[in-house]
Formats: sequence, C-alpha cells, structure tokens
Amino acid sequence: MEAMKEIHFTSNVWPLLLPIILMGADVLTGWIQASINNTWDSTKMRKGLFRKSAEIVIIVLAYVVQVAIVLPINIFAFISIYICIMEILSVIENLDQAGLPVPSWITKRLKKAMDTMTEEDPSEEKEG
Repeated sequence: MEAMKEIHFTSNVWPLLLPIILMGADVLTGWIQASINNTWDSTKMRKGLFRKSAEIVIIVLAYVVQVAIVLPINIFAFISIYICIMEILSVIENLDQAGLPVPSWITKRLKKAMDTMTEEDPSEEKEG
C-alpha cells in the first residue's frame, strides 16, 4: 500500500477514463486475436463484456465511496490502477495469442505489480 501513496493521476478524469480506454483496447485486441486464430466464441465475448460492465460499476462505486468517506488511501485511484493493470495484461495476452511476440519481462513486471497490489499487508495482524 505504500506504493499507492506515490501514485497520482494528472487529472481527476483519468482514474475513470484510463480504465475505460484500456477496456476498449482489450475488446479490440480480443477481436483481432479471435479473427486471426478463427476462434470466435459469442459466449466468451458476452461474458467478457459483462465483466467489463462490472468493472465500470466497481470504478463508479469506488468514486462514490471516495467522495463520501475520508479514507487513508485513495480507493478510487487504487481500484482504477488495479483494473488498468488487469486490462494491460489482457491486451498483452491477446497480442501474444495473435502472434505478436511480447517480451516476457513486460508480463513478469506487470504480474509482479498485480501481486504486490493484491497481497496482504504483513504489518496488519489478524485478530483471532
């Protein structure tokens, strides 16, 4: 969570706009790789679009919480960044499946960033 204190968006619009742009890139690259590999699956596409809709709902709810409650971290930015990393990983996977070679160090660093964001804070002790 320390890293979140160092991350700031250049405008209040970006935490909402950037994930939506990356979702569009994910859908586009998914269509491209499905066309190249001839693996169109309407069920998979429908599930993906429902997931994207749920992500937008989560971002909007995070914004509402951020406006309504003073929190020690910017939950809106945190969720936005988390979704951005997920979408970037998905775009990279789509491009890789489409035949575009992607350096493994890029994927490894993004996955490490995702792991860092999802791991529990070791300083917090669970009461039991």
